[in-house]
Amino acid sequence: TILIVKGGVSGGIEKAAKILMPMLFILIAIVAVRSLSLEGAMKGVDFYLNPDFSKISGTTFLVALGQAFFSMSIGWGIMITYGSYLPKSTSIISSGVWVGLMDAGVALLAGFMIFPAVFAYGQDPAAGPTLVFQVLPEVFSNMPGGTIIGAFFFLLLTVAALTSSISMLEVPASYFMDEKKWSRSKSAWVVGILLFIVGIPSALSQGGSAFFSEMNVTLFGSTYTGFQDILDFFFGTFFIVVVAFITCVYVAWKMPIASIVNELDTGSQMWKPNTFASKAFVFFIRYVCPITILLVLLNMMGLLGFFAGGG
Repeated sequence: TILIVKGGVSGGIEKAAKILMPMLFILIAIVAVRSLSLEGAMKGVDFYLNPDFSKISGTTFLVALGQAFFSMSIGWGIMITYGSYLPKSTSIISSGVWVGLMDAGVALLAGFMIFPAVFAYGQDPAAGPTLVFQVLPEVFSNMPGGTIIGAFFFLLLTVAALTSSISMLEVPASYFMDEKKWSRSKSAWVVGILLFIVGIPSALSQGGSAFFSEMNVTLFGSTYTGFQDILDFFFGTFFIVVVAFITCVYVAWKMPIASIVNELDTGSQMWKPNTFASKAFVFFIRYVCPITILLVLLNMMGLLGFFAGGG
């Protein structure tokens, strides 16, 4: 991760992502087709695409929005940092739409890769992220060239995780480059080493240390056990929503609206001041978005129990 960030955006991050991510997407599509061809796969498709509306409540939407914060990396400063590297002529609206569509598209395709195989092999769909490592090896073992494809898939999955760590390292590194005028190399190494040291307790919490594995914190009615789970709740769930709320309020009420609208107008003529689109944006950024984010935050804190019974 340090070496790629040290290589810069075009020399490291962009070059790696442009080649490896399309390859992972193609492999996901291939494995999805194979999963759909398994006996009993349609039960998985039915489970995946036919929701039980009786279990959907107001809280369901708030939890889904909370997941969207994590999936879209909102509140971590990643989009702001990467956005600062784009050409001035880049359309923010178009880029935002494409990011959302691609994120949702890959997630949907991954569902077709996982759930048909889960039901075909009698696994528990509630097992969570570990399903990738429980189900897919069985899929690969029953397809031509599965050993090679499986090895390549998990290699690319590791690369996908690496791209996430790259973006997280790039944010603090860019701060030191822009504000402290450090070189990219120095910023990448210093921040990378510090993050490695901070990450040691998380690694030890997977059974390597009784202290870090068994420590627990009870917050908002939920208990989080293990240093990594505690850290994940604070910085991977709760505070990204807090940061998004503060950012939204600041942008809406402190920054000049005219300058924001002018930025949105780049590459489009519909965001001129006083047009319907720009007025709608101002209304949403000032009222709808802050209220919605606040509801997500209050739901995480367990303060919206009355909302759970809604339909």
